[in-house]
This record gives sequence, structure tokens and C-alpha cells, in this order.
Amino acid sequence: MSPWKGLAQGFLAMIAFIWVFNVIAIAWGGDAWLGLLYFLILLIPLSGLAYLRCVRKKNGEAKASSHEKWSQILFSLQGVVLACWAYDLLTTYYAIDVARVATEINPLGWPLGVMGAFAYYVPTIILTYVLLFRLKQKVSFYTAILITALSLYMGSMNLNAGIGNFNFFVETAWLATGTCYVLLTTVVAVNLVFIAILARTWLETLKQPLRAKLH
Repeated sequence: MSPWKGLAQGFLAMIAFIWVFNVIAIAWGGDAWLGLLYFLILLIPLSGLAYLRCVRKKNGEAKASSHEKWSQILFSLQGVVLACWAYDLLTTYYAIDVARVATEINPLGWPLGVMGAFAYYVPTIILTYVLLFRLKQKVSFYTAILITALSLYMGSMNLNAGIGNFNFFVETAWLATGTCYVLLTTVVAVNLVFIAILARTWLETLKQPLRAKLH
């Protein structure tokens, strides 16, 4: 499996996990309509994960060595960290700019405070990729483990901040019934279109070997 596909899988898996928390939190303590909307939105990353898994099975990739498997796992964890950062970023935007119930504690302020995390995560991902898939040595592998552990720690702080910010959303977000119907229709339509695109792409990949044989 491509390292970047592993990164995408880690990102989508963590997004799905976070969204499950969002659905439970807002359906239990907030607006049930929003809980339903969040559940339908959850189908999008789940569809993406299913598609990536199907592509992986179809390609019939050669059995990877133990080192390659662990390298893929470590790199996919960088996708998990990115998802935590994205969650923190989106919920911070809501708490500060939409609900106006919070302020940015970073001395750079909002949104410049985002650049600090951006300046850390992007080089970290590139460095981890080089260590795992370019150098391919024991020392570089162990170094990548330490870097990933530090990234997970940073990501856990982003996740914790995002959960705190999301509580503001649960307490303040509310939709009128008419708006709920419109949003439900829109989200269902987006889900259907997204799933249809993935299904068509998958069918095209299945047809390619047949076309190759005919020619």
C-alpha cells in the first residue's frame, strides 16, 4: 500500500472516530436534528475508508515484510494526528468566530496561532516519510517512532482542545425545523453523489483488466 494511502486511511479513520463522539455528544446534550445530520455526514469518511480498503484488496499487493507493515502503521498515525489538528482548527473557528464564546490563548492570536501547528506538522510528516520509506534503516525507524510518539502527544492536546470547543457547539447550536429539512436533504444528496462517484470509480477499476484482455 502506498504510504500516502496509509496516511489518508489514518486521517479518515480518526475523522470517523471523532464524528461518532460528535454524534453522541450533540444527540445526547444538544439538538437531536444536528445529531442526525452529523450521523449522515459520518457516512462520507466511512465510504472513503471502504473504497480505500476495496482498492487495496483488488490490487492484490505483495505480502509486506514486518518492517514495511510497521512503517505503514507509523505513517498512518500521522494521519490520525492531522485529523486531531483539523478538529481543533474547525471547532476553534466556531468557538471564536461563530459563537464568540472563546478567545485564542496563543500569543499570536487567531488565526495566526494556527501557523505554529502547521509549521510543526508538515515538516514532521515529511521527515517521518523520509525516515521510514527513503532511508529504511533501523536508526531511522526508531527515530520515526520517537517523532510519531511526540506527534501523537501533540495531537492528543489538539483533540482535547477540540472536545472542549465542541462543547460550546453543543450548548449553543440550534436549527429551525425548516432549516433542518433543507440541510438533511442537502447532506443526503451529497452522500448519494459521493457514494455514486466511488462506486463508478470502483467499477471502472474492475473493467480495466477485462479491457486489457480484449485488446
